[in-house]
Amino acid sequence: MTEVDDRILRLQAALDGELDAAAMLDFERACAEDPALAAAFARAKAVDEALRAALPIEPAPQRLRARIAALAAPPRARLFASPLPLAASLLVGVMLGYGAGLLRPAPPHDERALVSAFLRTQIGGQSVDVVSSDRHVVKPWLAGRAPLAVAAVDLAASGFPLAGGRVEALDDRIVPTLVYRRREHRIDLTELPLQGRAGEATAFGGRDGFLTARWSDGDRTYVAVTDLPKAELAEFVALFRAAVQAEREEPRPK
Repeated sequence: MTEVDDRILRLQAALDGELDAAAMLDFERACAEDPALAAAFARAKAVDEALRAALPIEPAPQRLRARIAALAAPPRARLFASPLPLAASLLVGVMLGYGAGLLRPAPPHDERALVSAFLRTQIGGQSVDVVSSDRHVVKPWLAGRAPLAVAAVDLAASGFPLAGGRVEALDDRIVPTLVYRRREHRIDLTELPLQGRAGEATAFGGRDGFLTARWSDGDRTYVAVTDLPKAELAEFVALFRAAVQAEREEPRPK
């Protein structure tokens, strides 16, 4: 690191309040001995104050702060931190959950797990195990690691390019997940053994701020999870189902 780089880093640290008392005194002495450094610090401070005045920092939404706090807190801390408020919140939660249960059924267990997987991979930044837009690469990769053969159709021309795939563990099962893109968003599509009847209408739902879609075709049940609006998720589902149906109806070479 050059002397100039060191001066710039010290100036930025002083501007951001990251220097301890001793380091700040050293920086102030350096400014007193070096008029150029003092002038640069004064200019940077003026710009910083002007930006803060013109662009006040907006607090993060309460829902986001609560989610981050829940992820950061150790499980035991979340459970035992405050017995009385916890008991009250549990009672309220039970009452609200009971009332909500009367109005709508709870989402299936695997659906809840897949939403959690979507959030986990979003935070971790690792949404795919095999990175490829070529379904002839993704499909065999997943076939070698999961018992179900995936229907990796190509929807790039419709605005939903394939980004890759990964495997997920649901209880004691390993299931394949395809990952499609839509601008800066993604859709995680997991294939499961058939549940219910094939050809049923798509059921849309939501959990933890994400949308889900569930349907069954052929001998498979599909669960899609995304942060896209419902209209775009519905468009993806329609395109995917049509493409899979078209592949099934294609005559096989003799």
